[in-house]
Amino acid sequence: MSDLEIKQRIMDTAAEWFYRYGFSKVTMDELAEKMAMSKKTLYKYFASKDDIVKELVDSTIKLMEVRCSSIAHNSEIDLVDRLKQMMTFVAMQYSKIGKSLLEDLQKNAPHIWKQIDAHRRENILVNFGNMLKEGQEKGIFRKDIDKDLILLIYSNIVQNIINPDVLVQIPYSAAQVFEAVSKILYEGIMTEEGRAQYFNQKTLVANHAG
Repeated sequence: MSDLEIKQRIMDTAAEWFYRYGFSKVTMDELAEKMAMSKKTLYKYFASKDDIVKELVDSTIKLMEVRCSSIAHNSEIDLVDRLKQMMTFVAMQYSKIGKSLLEDLQKNAPHIWKQIDAHRRENILVNFGNMLKEGQEKGIFRKDIDKDLILLIYSNIVQNIINPDVLVQIPYSAAQVFEAVSKILYEGIMTEEGRAQYFNQKTLVANHAG
């Protein structure tokens, strides 16, 4: 096994354990034991638990930046679908991480939390905000609802509902929950004209496919 493969195996195992138990409750000793690896080998690739989670965060942020940029600039997809695709993707990424791990990082690894929060503010919310503004200018989304408030509502929904801690208590998958949330959100922020345009388009596509 190459160094790259070993490093990825460590990151995959660490991600699984961080998602399940949180950052502060997992030790390097436990990670080494879980992988049947000596601590010496583990420390060869990562000097500390902080280094592992920082690399996990870096790779996740890079993935999200590439995917969100690809969605936002895809002119072949209409605005509503672009926004929905981005919201679905981001929600699923955050649902994997979970609210408890984010709160753990905020409390016990604030330097890493600040990186996550900065990315959320500077990239994700900016992309959402730009598309919401575009939709308002085109008459698709209502102008009497502040876009920053919409983003705040969405962010809290993602963190408080679409996360493993909540999902294990309800008989619905993350995809089912998000589908219901997005339907309510879209029907609430779309104008009558925008709703008619969007659903008429979907009906035409469905009829053509049939």
